[in-house]
Amino acid sequence: MVLRVHNAYHTEVWVAYLYPSTFCSQNHGTSWAKAGWWHLNPNETKIVLGGDLSSKWMYYIHAHSSDGTEWGSYTYEYCPSQRFDWCTNISSNTSIKRNFDEVYSNKPDKTINLVG
Repeated sequence: MVLRVHNAYHTEVWVAYLYPSTFCSQNHGTSWAKAGWWHLNPNETKIVLGGDLSSKWMYYIHAHSSDGTEWGSYTYEYCPSQRFDWCTNISSNTSIKRNFDEVYSNKPDKTINLVG
């Protein structure tokens, strides 16, 4: 009942994601939240989101590696360099634009494989 990210790339990566949020919808005027950063070494897998994914259906993932490779091209969001879990309409003056890929899941478990 989780969203996992597996680093199949040859260097370390950092991962962030966008997810549907009832809290943000009810309190901040946006239906989405953003969270990051998870650090993954090569061949490491981490859970980035718990719960039954089948009820939330759509996510967006961004990753970037220590060698400058990035994953994401569908949409963008501004993210800070430090760990965060914010509604998407919240930012900071140190945030930078990050591109995210769309991830669809109609199952309770999903693993995203980051490959070069």
